[in-house]
Amino acid sequence: MSTGIKSLSEPSGERKLCDRMACLSFSDGASSRDESALIREARSGSWEAFAELTTYYDRAVLALALHLTDSEREARELFRNAFVTAYRELPSYRFQCTFYLWIYRIVAHTCMQFLEQRHCQTNPPQTTLFGAALQQLSPRERMVLELKQYLGLKLETIASILGVSQSAVRNSFVRAVLQLRLERVNQGS
Repeated sequence: MSTGIKSLSEPSGERKLCDRMACLSFSDGASSRDESALIREARSGSWEAFAELTTYYDRAVLALALHLTDSEREARELFRNAFVTAYRELPSYRFQCTFYLWIYRIVAHTCMQFLEQRHCQTNPPQTTLFGAALQQLSPRERMVLELKQYLGLKLETIASILGVSQSAVRNSFVRAVLQLRLERVNQGS
């Protein structure tokens, strides 16, 4: 996956920056023209166009959900909820940033809600000691760690997806790594 910085044109032809910053473009095998056409078709009500569009992202979304849940059933539910929400919210997509960032914002929000619910449970499921340590992280720390470590995203991309500053993402990542290292040391004692 290659990244580059570019601003994207809105349908009106005006060039704008996404969230007052340059949008990241990700090459995932689909040309932006094909993706734009699919988005427009999906916005017109074509479920088939939306399904084709999401095939570019479904593996990464499912992998993220599996890492977060350690349960195939829960991962598939998160996956389904994220894409149903994306389909419902598609009319709000304004071509101001890449579809990749837009859809991952929805996926991240869906996953964060799941993590917050799990974090509030008195007896969350624990499969391993490492899994228990991961569940001790805040939902934001866990999401940043998953996006960085398992999907290999850059901190600036994660910040854009989560809608927070890059320094906030860096701080969350450092806290998560330090907490996991501390837990590992405590388990070794």
